[in-house]
Amino acid sequence: MSENLAGWTAKEIMNIVYEKTGVRYHELHIYRLLHKWKFSHKVPRKRFVNAASNEEREQFKKRLRK
Repeated sequence: MSENLAGWTAKEIMNIVYEKTGVRYHELHIYRLLHKWKFSHKVPRKRFVNAASNEEREQFKKRLRK
């Protein structure tokens, strides 16, 4: 499993589905399934960045560099 702080990628989900079920889906179909299951992209919004303190912004930058 990935330690990606931004969330899972479609390829990671595709591999999990394959490991658990033995069924391999195309990456595009994984997106369709996630949409059908009411999942959405995790997208940072500018308002959240502006609401963060300077300390929170620095912590975020440090995590991205790792």
